[in-house]
Amino acid sequence: MDCNSKKPMLGFSPELFEERRKKVFSKLDNSVLLLSSGSVKKKSRDIEIPFRPDSDFFYLTGLCEPECVALLRPNGSDGDLILFVPARDMDKEIWIGERMGPSEIKEQFGATEVYERHQLDQYLPSLLSDVDKIYFRIGSDRHVQDLVLSSISSAHLPKTRGSGRLEGILEPGYLLDEMRLFKDAEELDHIRKAALITSESFEEMVTYCRPGAGEWELEAALEFGFRRRGASGAAYPTIVGSGANSCVLHYSDNARRMGEGDLVLVDGGAEYNLYAGDMTRTFPVSGTFSSIQKAVYEIVAGAYKCAIEHLEPGVTLADIHQKTVGNLADGLLDLGVLEGSTEEILEKGSYKTFFPHQTSHWLGLDVHDVGDYVKEGSSRVLEPGMVLTVEPGLYFPPSTKTLEDFFCIGVRIEDDFLITDNGCELMTSPLPVSAEEVESLMGA
Repeated sequence: MDCNSKKPMLGFSPELFEERRKKVFSKLDNSVLLLSSGSVKKKSRDIEIPFRPDSDFFYLTGLCEPECVALLRPNGSDGDLILFVPARDMDKEIWIGERMGPSEIKEQFGATEVYERHQLDQYLPSLLSDVDKIYFRIGSDRHVQDLVLSSISSAHLPKTRGSGRLEGILEPGYLLDEMRLFKDAEELDHIRKAALITSESFEEMVTYCRPGAGEWELEAALEFGFRRRGASGAAYPTIVGSGANSCVLHYSDNARRMGEGDLVLVDGGAEYNLYAGDMTRTFPVSGTFSSIQKAVYEIVAGAYKCAIEHLEPGVTLADIHQKTVGNLADGLLDLGVLEGSTEEILEKGSYKTFFPHQTSHWLGLDVHDVGDYVKEGSSRVLEPGMVLTVEPGLYFPPSTKTLEDFFCIGVRIEDDFLITDNGCELMTSPLPVSAEEVESLMGA
């Protein structure tokens, strides 16, 4: 992915962003939506972290420039997109490359009007006057936030009888989260590509998995695979946890050498044109599982299989999670880790010691994408166009050291799925899930 604005919209059609904005305009009434693209962050002194635009901002504009502000407001039967963008700086462009100016951005990104960023103070207050609500994320842009708060203060000054009154600031997610939850055809193409790059890179990475190798070597091999296949890099910090580290859910130090007999849990995803892939596999470092490792692994694999068998429209997220934890609870009973009945374990939640997270999360522009998991007080019903993960796991961290035989075993299996009209589509390409297939892959 190249966020240089000289390469507009990252391969998306301009009509896509126009259609999205039309949906927003239809919901605004006498309100406005204000989004900031974000700023370039410093790693240290004069070293910058590669810029990535705010997901909501990109979703409605297609623009990948830092320090931009987008204002969407209704206007007659349609609406206006007004952009504030940085002025061109020829001295800076010697170092960072050529950028588009306001006139080019207006032409290529379908804006009604484009101003330079320094003109915010001049134009934004009047654009925010006499509106009912301002949709703006507090903390996203301090300069814009100050102007928004100033507008609210001005709106509450005494006015002539009958004049409008600004009701307040609302989170943009009220308008956009539901839209972003349902993926359009172009988005699905990009997610499929991110998922394919992810799974192919996983398969390639396995060849570096051996006793004595560093967790960082698998991280490097996986992320090299992402870049070699056209991704911009990792969608989130890659997790490579061996031994006890496999039980740390978001471990990302990746600083341990893998030992004989260890399991290693790898959780990573490529980012392709800002869209994320997300996959997890657990491998025996020596090539084969021990009997206890295999027993734990097969319980997780069974829960994974059960969950995806129930992925279809009309099923709730709670249904999928309950199927998963039911399988895991049965397995923990069989292992002698828990006692009682499955019903008692589920009621008390005692399985959470070993499976503390949910089975699924939404996937899209963000790896933990937007969208409510509960709607109108009930678990969300799956519908065509939703993309989500399935990721059961079992973990026996040092805190469970009384379970000596299971000490430091951590297993998770994760793939990405699209809900279709008739069921689901596996978006990550098939990578071994059964214990025997994983051992065969390691041997190959």
